[in-house]
Amino acid sequence: MSDTGQTISPEWLKDRLKRHFSELSRLALPAVMMRIGVMGLSMVDTALVGHYATEHLAWLNLANQSVIMFALVVGIGLLGGITVYVANAIGEDNPREAGRVWRRNLPFTVIVGFLILAAIWPADYWLALLGQTDEKAREAGHLIRILAVGVPGHLLFLNSTMFLEGIKRAEVGFYLMLGANVINLVLDYVLIFGAFGFPEMGAAGSAWTSTVIRWCLAGAAFTYVWYAPSVRGYGTRKPHGQKWAEWRDQRHMGYASAVSLAAEVLAFSALAVFAGWLGTVPLAAHGVVYQVLGVPLMISIGIGVATSVRTGIAYSRRDRADTALAGLSGVVLNFIVTGLFALGIYVYTGPLLGIFTKDERIVVLLLPFAIVYTFGMIFDAAQMVASAVLRGYRETWWPTVLQGFSFAFVMLPACYVLAFPMGHGLQGLMEGMLIGVVISFALQMVRFYHLSRTKP
Repeated sequence: MSDTGQTISPEWLKDRLKRHFSELSRLALPAVMMRIGVMGLSMVDTALVGHYATEHLAWLNLANQSVIMFALVVGIGLLGGITVYVANAIGEDNPREAGRVWRRNLPFTVIVGFLILAAIWPADYWLALLGQTDEKAREAGHLIRILAVGVPGHLLFLNSTMFLEGIKRAEVGFYLMLGANVINLVLDYVLIFGAFGFPEMGAAGSAWTSTVIRWCLAGAAFTYVWYAPSVRGYGTRKPHGQKWAEWRDQRHMGYASAVSLAAEVLAFSALAVFAGWLGTVPLAAHGVVYQVLGVPLMISIGIGVATSVRTGIAYSRRDRADTALAGLSGVVLNFIVTGLFALGIYVYTGPLLGIFTKDERIVVLLLPFAIVYTFGMIFDAAQMVASAVLRGYRETWWPTVLQGFSFAFVMLPACYVLAFPMGHGLQGLMEGMLIGVVISFALQMVRFYHLSRTKP
């Protein structure tokens, strides 16, 4: 029997699996579509800048991969407890507490956003310290300063959409992102190529477009949470009435999530730095690879969000068997989805690469080892979902430790050794990435197995 008294019979298992996959699909679809929308913004940026000039694509990739992505995921990590704590409140039938989670995070989000902006402003200095040439540090640093202005807006948007995902209204973020993609395409074209009398800005035009859109999304999401009749019952307009110490556990989950994501992104940012050491073409190729792999990775983040919600709701009911089943269902669903995408990417690698660049040197460089980065994508997605399962159990530091070890002490050394001493170049970076994400997934699944047998 489970901890809430249900008999674990074949009928119970069949019923719960059907329920979990149905709910995961329902919750994940809008969350997935929103994240594909986020990726869509980046894909359009990369495709248009890539067709503008390879040098500009290399600078934009260095800006995003080395600094901006790191800054954003640290901020996202610090807000990481929102969805889990909102889901727990919903599982306990306490909508007022769900609204408190959103309200108390507003000032916290603003503070985090502007602290991050200040930290990354001297970007050319940081890039020079990382061994980039003067030209790359100067050009990418200029792009980073433009993009940094949009970081607080992006985090405020996520504060609202994480709350909406927790109350099962993830479709709102998708609709907002759909509109943002239309605006992004038009503004990118106008500002990158200088259409309709606007100045030709290249990669800087793409950066300004991203910043404007991030603040527009923040305002639209806040307005929805504040005014929408369907959200009124959560008390989002009322002061949360909580002292700083009273929601310490949620912040601690955010701190742990931030460290975990920082370790992962630092490792992947280091890959961009390593690629820069290999030359301009490998650096641009590195950016193109992650655009090709971006859609399935965004889908996996959406599946992870849905899995953490389902796991968190079951955990709040103290149902051990159903909590474990919710987590396992998310992992299995993710493997099915990413496996199908990996097959398609492997078969159509050449045409997909051609979407993002007109430089044949990049395509020729990436085609021979497509199997390596497609498998890497599957396990990178899997380890992200495994981390979401552990967060659903309200695990604070274990996911951080396991991911940090895998990326800092396994992946990075493997990438460096394979790329440079062993002479594999960019392929070596992808081989080291595959090793790191497989280890991360395996370690987190061992922890999940332990929790499924011991947590009440």
